[in-house]
Amino acid sequence: DETVSPLCAGMGWTIAWSPEDREFIGRNALEQQKADGVAFKQVGLVLETRGVLRGHQKVSVLNVGEGEITSGTFSPTLGYSIALARVPLATADSAQVEIRGKLHEVKVVKPPFVRNGKQVF
Repeated sequence: DETVSPLCAGMGWTIAWSPEDREFIGRNALEQQKADGVAFKQVGLVLETRGVLRGHQKVSVLNVGEGEITSGTFSPTLGYSIALARVPLATADSAQVEIRGKLHEVKVVKPPFVRNGKQVF
């Protein structure tokens, strides 16, 4: 959404930083954020138990903080629910997502989930 910068969304590669004299709206703010470092990263989540991951569900990372699922669905290829999420930078390989009042353990993986019809995580 419009409250998240491309750097926090893991989309910094879409910003045309060159040439350096190229101006665009928000360049100064993005350069400052790039220099300061971002607090979040974009990751994939896999729920191997029953349930479906959906956008805007909270992602809890023990002793690190909280993030949010940006999009999620069931993957017929994998047989699991998958999601993309924005989580704290220090997130390792597991987290929890609340579904209908219960916390479910999820794997944190690097997208993509499937390549050539095969699981890649």
